Amino acid sequence: MAAPDAPASPPLHAAVNSTYQPKRQTFSRFFRRYPYGERRSRAVAPADARASHPLSRRRHAGTSEFGRMRDGSVLGLRADQRLRLHIGEFMRQLYVELFFVMIVLAYGIFVVVQITMGDDALVTYKSAIDLTDVTVGSILLLEIALKVFAYGAQYLRNGWNLFDALVIVASFVLGLLAAMGTTSALIVKILRLRVILRVLRVLVVFERVKSRSKAMHFVHKGPITSPVEHVLRVLHELRSHPALRSSLRAQIEFAIDVIKNNRLYEANGELIGAEVDDDTQNWLRGEVLKVNDTAKVLPDATDDVPPAPADASANNGFGGGGGGATSGRPGSDSGDTPTAHSMTARRSVTMKELLPPLDVASEFELQNLLRDVNSWAFDIFRVHVVSGGNALCHLGYHLLHELAASHLQVEQATLVNFLLEIQRGYVATNAYHNSIHAADVMQTVNYFLIQPELAPFLRPLDRALALLAAGIHDFKHDGFNNSFHILTGSEIALRYNDHAVLENFHVAQSFLVMKAAACNVLGKLSAEDFKYSREMLIQMVLATDMAKHFEDVALFKANILPAGPDEDLVIKNVGDKKLLLKMILHTCDVSNPAKDRELMLKWTERVVEEFFVQGDLEKQLALAVSPFMDRDTIVLKKMQVGFADFIVAPLFSVWAQILGNVNAVGYKTLLANREFWSSLADEFKPYMIKDVLRDLSHRKRMSQASIASVASTNDDAAATHSTSRARRSVANLVLATDTGGDS
Repeated sequence: MAAPDAPASPPLHAAVNSTYQPKRQTFSRFFRRYPYGERRSRAVAPADARASHPLSRRRHAGTSEFGRMRDGSVLGLRADQRLRLHIGEFMRQLYVELFFVMIVLAYGIFVVVQITMGDDALVTYKSAIDLTDVTVGSILLLEIALKVFAYGAQYLRNGWNLFDALVIVASFVLGLLAAMGTTSALIVKILRLRVILRVLRVLVVFERVKSRSKAMHFVHKGPITSPVEHVLRVLHELRSHPALRSSLRAQIEFAIDVIKNNRLYEANGELIGAEVDDDTQNWLRGEVLKVNDTAKVLPDATDDVPPAPADASANNGFGGGGGGATSGRPGSDSGDTPTAHSMTARRSVTMKELLPPLDVASEFELQNLLRDVNSWAFDIFRVHVVSGGNALCHLGYHLLHELAASHLQVEQATLVNFLLEIQRGYVATNAYHNSIHAADVMQTVNYFLIQPELAPFLRPLDRALALLAAGIHDFKHDGFNNSFHILTGSEIALRYNDHAVLENFHVAQSFLVMKAAACNVLGKLSAEDFKYSREMLIQMVLATDMAKHFEDVALFKANILPAGPDEDLVIKNVGDKKLLLKMILHTCDVSNPAKDRELMLKWTERVVEEFFVQGDLEKQLALAVSPFMDRDTIVLKKMQVGFADFIVAPLFSVWAQILGNVNAVGYKTLLANREFWSSLADEFKPYMIKDVLRDLSHRKRMSQASIASVASTNDDAAATHSTSRARRSVANLVLATDTGGDS
């Protein structure tokens, strides 16, 4: 849902005077579901800056307690152990490491200059060169000695550290021999190795800088938004500790992997002993352990071979026998599976038969609009108008018809029937949660899917599923949020036990549509692909529940975001891909604040209008009005700034580090829109949006008129210039002819 739930907390006077009290939730309902701020005290009524947050006090108390325990442990150590501990902490300080790195880099420049010097210059500056070698060697030898003292022999068990120490010791010894002025022919030959040792030393330092920068990237990756991020950063920093044994480092890497993939409490096949019989093992894996495919290695995403059509019994009991009752297959008399080309060739016939016809002008404009379907500035409102209110059908068909023919293996009529049923299920009277919103999310999902950074990891089936999930993600939404359904005890709240009420409802109703053979777009998939597709669709739609927002963003940053700025995106398994697709849909669902100013304002107007409908009904039912749903007290500026700061910006900031186009367009537009709202006065009301839109439209027309005027002027000037040139050419031709005649 793009306009996630806005939970309500009863006002103080209601709590005192009213006998009815809505049930209290563990966390602030605003924090859990409402998109326009992390906590009401911050986004609606900021608390006194002097008051510290309870969570902050607990964090500080925990930190202080940990510090006291650590200090007590340190005091219990021997004097030499305490000294080693303090030296180790000192050597790990960033400024200490930077000091030694700068020494080596400067020394590397010195070595390069020395290599370029002639023999006479080397003899002239021999004393200075030897003194520099001994001085730098002493400093680096001191570094090695301090680290060996602090970390013990374990420090030298690392290959790079041992190699570094050997190079430093050898360089220092050779530097001393050179400074002593020995005349031995053998030693003079050995001294020539100093240049090689210096170069090796620089290479070792580069490797250390690279590993250290990767560790520092985790420490300074951005603001911590969840405990799991803090834990992972501590573990990543610990993993790079110089004194860590290789076996312990492997255990830390295992812990990082378990935490990142949310497998802390997951039982696995290792619990099953070899003495357990096969039937019991199968039962344990299937029913108790709930083994899934999240760790399965991904197939090659470039494999575009269409899946084999499923048997009529493949999806037994779903969609009339797996699509076996759908309209007859086209093709040869032998019943061969139709090709993608033959299916796509009937597109115009299918559209004309099943969709309301458009006049020639509207059809022409619609096709022009759909040519820009890959643009971030795509105008879905204009598509809605031109298509006669059938934006979801036309856009969905435009994006899905080739994938449906080639990889879902369904008739074009089946796709159109499905899109029509889904579009009919959206409540047209909803200001926001209607088929326009579904079409907008589908187009935005398409924008993400075509990004070159994601293409290697997504199969055509994945792209089709993501687009389908976008189309159904708010199917049959009634315009009221989860909190309202829970507080009023609605039928669907009781059905889904107050858990992701609307999201479960949307996806369940969508699969009920596919029970009809004529609408079963998944009916021709194999049993394995159908199971995969159903799971993906369910998980993607459930991910639009704002109650999962902070948890999913934390997992997204931990699992998907590359470890360093110079590293590429890597999707290792099906679990990672599922998380990727979930976050694509969730991001697109809340992407309105990142759209062009005019589109953003239109969506804001619709969101507020729908909020007010719920707020009015809450007043009638004597419920506490949910935040930002009271038309009399709403502060639109705070709503939009809070939504951007706590919900949309954290998502887009992660995507901006992965996708170049999102960083260049979407993220920058989001920041500009956020500044726009921040610059407005608190008195700015929703009805004023129309004035802003009118002003933007006027400026747009003036700009277009100005551009057209300039273009017309240039055309006139070019025409005049061309005419004058033609006249001169004719005149010259006439004169040349006359001259030729005279001659």
